[in-house]
Amino acid sequence: MESRTIVIWGAGRIGRGFVADLFQAAGYRIVFVDKSVDLVRQLQCAGQYTVVRIPATGPREDVTIAGYTALATSELDRVAAEVAAADLLAVAVYPDQFQAVASDLAYCLLRRRNERPDVPLDIILCTNLMHPGPQFRRALEQALGATAYAYLQSQIGIVEAVVMRIASDAPEALQRTDPLIVWTNGYAELPVDRCGFKGPLPAVPALRMVEDIRAEETRKMYTYNTVQAVLAYLGARRGYNLIVDCLADPDVRCKAEGALDEASRALQAEYGFSSAEMATWVDKVLKETSNPALGDTVKRYAADSQRKLGREDRLLGPTLLALKHGIKPQHLVGAIAAALRYVDPDDAGARRVQSMVLSLGIEGALREICGLTEADAGLVHAIVKAYGRQLAEEEWAERARRAYQLAFEYESKYHGCGQCALAAVLESLGMFNETLFEAATPLSGGLGLAGDANCAALTAAALAIGMIYPRRRTHFDADRENKYRAFSMVQQLREKYMQAYGSITCHDIHRHQMGRAFDLRSEVEREAFEAAGAHKDKCTSVVALAARWALEIIATESMRDAFGED
Repeated sequence: MESRTIVIWGAGRIGRGFVADLFQAAGYRIVFVDKSVDLVRQLQCAGQYTVVRIPATGPREDVTIAGYTALATSELDRVAAEVAAADLLAVAVYPDQFQAVASDLAYCLLRRRNERPDVPLDIILCTNLMHPGPQFRRALEQALGATAYAYLQSQIGIVEAVVMRIASDAPEALQRTDPLIVWTNGYAELPVDRCGFKGPLPAVPALRMVEDIRAEETRKMYTYNTVQAVLAYLGARRGYNLIVDCLADPDVRCKAEGALDEASRALQAEYGFSSAEMATWVDKVLKETSNPALGDTVKRYAADSQRKLGREDRLLGPTLLALKHGIKPQHLVGAIAAALRYVDPDDAGARRVQSMVLSLGIEGALREICGLTEADAGLVHAIVKAYGRQLAEEEWAERARRAYQLAFEYESKYHGCGQCALAAVLESLGMFNETLFEAATPLSGGLGLAGDANCAALTAAALAIGMIYPRRRTHFDADRENKYRAFSMVQQLREKYMQAYGSITCHDIHRHQMGRAFDLRSEVEREAFEAAGAHKDKCTSVVALAARWALEIIATESMRDAFGED
């Protein structure tokens, strides 16, 4: 059988590591076209390169791509000859390059019209954009002009595809030996729009013909791309570099899975996917995303936040779809707020977002970046609230970190666990009280060095909580809300002690931390206590944790007062 040819316009990771892989396996001759002369020369000199497939489950597989032709767009006559003779064409470039590709491709299509006027050519769009067909067709219409309009309509098929394969940076050591290597998750099929073809459907096993490509495009964008963006923007707030590290953080993972669930239920309502079908799909999304071998980075998935905050893109799109079907998009809204706060000085899109937030305010930026209008006032309010909540969360996290640091330092340097914990908590809150601090003097070694009492740091933290939520002397017979709130907060603190040490008493905590209890009323015992590392890392860590836990519990109550239930 005579070999068939596909021209792949764009020799980047998707063109090289996905499209070429699928079509070489189906027996096609590959012709790469790329604007980068250096990349084309690399391909020509190497004569072959490796596509590494590393699925989430299963063995690694290395595939050699060889026997291809590589041309630069500057060699337009040679490119036109290949396009004129080709059986298929795939465009694997970013959407912002559509106009440039169409300008060069117009010349090639006019030659094909002259040489093979009655032979259709189908162009498969392999780009990460919702519904790219109309945009690319408009670019071609503009480039070809009115005289070729009839030819474009009758003989050129614009076929949308859903690119599911992930292609990430290969390990640096491998890139040094094989600069063209493509590191992928090995996703083995390419869903394409059956209705977009003008010519016969290609006999390529990896192509899955889809009747409703819109549903497929939306499901992919609102699950794979959504969860990747949520992980990246939430993970960036915690300082993570890799997506797998974001997934390993229980809080980030919980919120990402929550966003995925909201999007999944919206997709079911909109397109009729069954709950069982979507459960299987979501499970696959999480497995693919958590593939550690890919080394996907936060920076990559967070890149160009301006585009990713578009009205129909991966964050606003599923949010609006959820609202349409009466689903509360709490986690998606939180991710949108995090995206608005994403900072990367090297990222032009992120810089523009920050500039608009600074100049227009959050509401103005949401309207400008996300295309939200007065009709979306409820959503705008929810995002603004989430934005403020995240700022407050970070402020409280810094206070908790500071409380831990101060308590550890004070206990190490000055001793007296009650006063050290109390000073750290109150100073971190910016409300130091000299009288209360002095009154806490006997709170050490339990109570007055008698280790059979509660841990003095626990007692001091309870005093700090009471200072913030007090039953006042002037309201001795009232202030019930504050009183019972303080009770509840101290119970939470006590529970943290029980989980960490199995007890709240001083001597029991000694045994947990240092193997035995010490009677601190005895000078000999105090010396042994020091030798056991009490003020090096044992009691110091207990006091530091008590201060941090108190701040975290206070933060939760404060956030509830300011923003309501999460």
